[in-house]
Amino acid sequence: MKKTVLFCIAVLMFLAVSDVVFSEQAAENKDIHKKTVDIKSRVVRIEGFEGVNPLNLFIEPGTVVIWLNQYYGDVGVKFPDKKVTMACKSPVNFSVNKDGVYVSNPIGYGAVASLCFLERGTYKYFMERSNPSRRQTTSDHFRFEGKIVVK
Repeated sequence: MKKTVLFCIAVLMFLAVSDVVFSEQAAENKDIHKKTVDIKSRVVRIEGFEGVNPLNLFIEPGTVVIWLNQYYGDVGVKFPDKKVTMACKSPVNFSVNKDGVYVSNPIGYGAVASLCFLERGTYKYFMERSNPSRRQTTSDHFRFEGKIVVK
């Protein structure tokens, strides 16, 4: 009888302790979920000779802009005026050059590039073919401009 009572007490103590541990883990998981839900994103489609869509993008700081290349060649994003010098973690197909400015790597057909904008301002950009073929002439020049306004 004593063994049964001791066993029951041990089981009850284990359940009480495990409930506290599981409650703390659930609370931590809930906090992690809250931290990741607030990320906003917008997609800009590179549609070849039709240009980029949307042409003008109005976003809040912390928004990730994703360029989706639906053009058959490699393209790049260039910021001629206001440069992007600060961004969120892990930009895709962008790297920082020697001047500390984010620059686009070639974005292949069906690929994406993304950059999170933190600083307010107007970022004019243009899309340009990364490797134009020899067959193309200057009249075929592919260059489309867009604008991102971070309010």
